[in-house]
Amino acid sequence: MKTKIVYALASVCIAFGLWLYVINTVSPESSATYHDVPVALEGESVLHEKGLMVVGQNDKDVDLELSGNRIDLSKVNSGNITIKVDLSRINEPGQAILQYAPIFPGDVASNAFVIESKYPESIVFNIEERRVKEVPVEIQWEGATPEGFLCDKENRVLDYPNIKVIGPASVADQIEKAVIEVNLQDRKEPISESYRYTLCDKDNHPVDAKLITTNVEQVHLNLRIDRFKDIRLTYNLVEGGGANEDNTVIEKNVDSIRVSGSEAALENLGDQLVVGTVNLRDITKDGVLTYPVNLPEGVRNLSGVTEVKMVIRFAGLGTKEFTVENIKSVNVPEGMEAEVIAEKIPVVVRGPVASINGLKPEDLSIEVDFTGAEVGTSTYKGTVIFPEGYEKFGALGSLSASATVTKNR
Repeated sequence: MKTKIVYALASVCIAFGLWLYVINTVSPESSATYHDVPVALEGESVLHEKGLMVVGQNDKDVDLELSGNRIDLSKVNSGNITIKVDLSRINEPGQAILQYAPIFPGDVASNAFVIESKYPESIVFNIEERRVKEVPVEIQWEGATPEGFLCDKENRVLDYPNIKVIGPASVADQIEKAVIEVNLQDRKEPISESYRYTLCDKDNHPVDAKLITTNVEQVHLNLRIDRFKDIRLTYNLVEGGGANEDNTVIEKNVDSIRVSGSEAALENLGDQLVVGTVNLRDITKDGVLTYPVNLPEGVRNLSGVTEVKMVIRFAGLGTKEFTVENIKSVNVPEGMEAEVIAEKIPVVVRGPVASINGLKPEDLSIEVDFTGAEVGTSTYKGTVIFPEGYEKFGALGSLSASATVTKNR
């Protein structure tokens, strides 16, 4: 019984083997249809070098019916058949009709199949001139910043002030600008944001740009928005040399400027800016002083005023030169002696014109202050002492005297 079963199984195997042999060897020819085989384009860079580009094609995949050996047919499918179309053969705009031939996997001979049918028979391309150009980015402002705030539109910064546009000339030639919309309504802080743009024609109408490619998708904008206010320009006045605010006229060419900055920066600045110090003792005659306008970091000068000129005029004052011989040493440290080297010191004094001629050299004395003096020869500060009745007079400039300090013997 077992022997019969074995013989029966062997007969089945032999019959199946003979069937395979007949199918694949004795009668090997068969056919198969392959759908949606993708079309791959070659030579597009060469086409671009010719100033041309593809704007459309009738089919992006094809259907093939192939006949050939069953074993070879079993090795191919819609995914490993390659359809290549060479665009470099196109030389002018218009409609281009290109033929194609399938390429099979490497383990299948190129002549293994007969192409019984293919759809479409050829690939049709629409070709246009290819245009590459740059268009400016234009900002369309919407709304307004609140009162007391300044939007510095003129000094805005775009990371891409121009956009490169690439596409068919029929479309690219319509594009004149890339427009971004920026809303300023109630904005009190600087803007640092990226915006998508719309490609528009010269009349601000959007252009259908489906066939257009660009170098960037967004444009980044940096825009200052600051608070602004007016501040008064002032100065520190140091009276001296017989001059004070009552007998001196000081006129500035500008009294205030407009500045901008963050709220914190303007709060720290206050409502006035001291541009410098006017030391009347060091000014010998009528003239003009110039001081720079230096603002703290974070505050901008909107007025364009970079310096302040001050006209100085002395009213009813006169000057006179004297040589003073009465020289006194004061505040000499204990245990030390001080000797002023000069026997006479020239000074220039200023005071009311009406009484200046009544002042004599012998009416004046000079006190040399030796506070903190050390042994050796050095210079020390001197002060002119005026007699009673001449309290409105003063010496011009800084006065010093050379002296030698020694220890007591």
